[in-house]
Amino acid sequence: MPTQTAPRSQRYAPPEVRRQQLIEATLDALAQKGVSGTTMAEVTRRAGLSMGIVSLHFQSKDNLLTATLRSLAEEIRDAWAHSHKDSTLSPAKRLSSVVAASFDASTSSPTKMRAWFAFFGEARYRQIYRDMVTDFDEERIDAIETLCAQIIHEGGYKDICPKTLAATVECLCDGLWLSMILYPDWMTPAVAKCRVMDVLARHFPMHFQLSGAQTGAGTQAEGAT
Repeated sequence: MPTQTAPRSQRYAPPEVRRQQLIEATLDALAQKGVSGTTMAEVTRRAGLSMGIVSLHFQSKDNLLTATLRSLAEEIRDAWAHSHKDSTLSPAKRLSSVVAASFDASTSSPTKMRAWFAFFGEARYRQIYRDMVTDFDEERIDAIETLCAQIIHEGGYKDICPKTLAATVECLCDGLWLSMILYPDWMTPAVAKCRVMDVLARHFPMHFQLSGAQTGAGTQAEGAT
C-alpha cells in the first residue's frame, strides 16, 4: 500500500502534535501487529508522514516504543491522580474514582489494551515494560492502600489488611483487562468496574453497595460516603 500524503496543516504541525500523531499510529500498529510487526516504516505509513519525521522525533524503534509506553502509563496515572488528590471527596469516593480510571473509555479502549499486552508479551521489551511501569503501578497501589486504610478507620472494620487488599485490587484490574480483550462481548468496562467494586463492597459494606455485576446485569457501584 502506498504511503498516504498528509494534509498540509498536518505536515506542518508543531513538534508536540507530530509526536502525538506518531504515538497514536504506533498504538494502532501495536494493537494489530504486535511489537515485532510495529516497524518505523509501518508507523510512518499509518501516520501519513515520512520516515525522516519519525527519525527526527524518536531516532529509533526502541525510543518510539518507549515513548508510546510512557504515554499510556502517564495517561492512566493522570486519570486517577486527579480525583485521588481531591480533598473535597471522601476516601470512598476517591477510591471509586481510582478504580473507575482503570476502565474509563479513554484509557481502556481495545486498541490501548492490546498495546499494553503487546508490550507485556514481548520478551525483548518486557524489562523495559517493568522498569517503566513499576513506578506507576507502585504509586497507584500505595494510593489504594492509603484510601483503604482511611476507610477501615472510618468504618471501624476489623481483620482487613489494606496492603493486601490494595494488591488484590491491582491484580484484579490487570486480570479484568485481559478478560476485556478476550471476551469483549460480555466483559465490558462497566462490568469490569463493577467486579472490582463488588470486592470492595464485600470488605466495606458501610461504604459501598454490591452492584449485581456478578450476574452480568449490574450498574457501576459508587462510594456511599
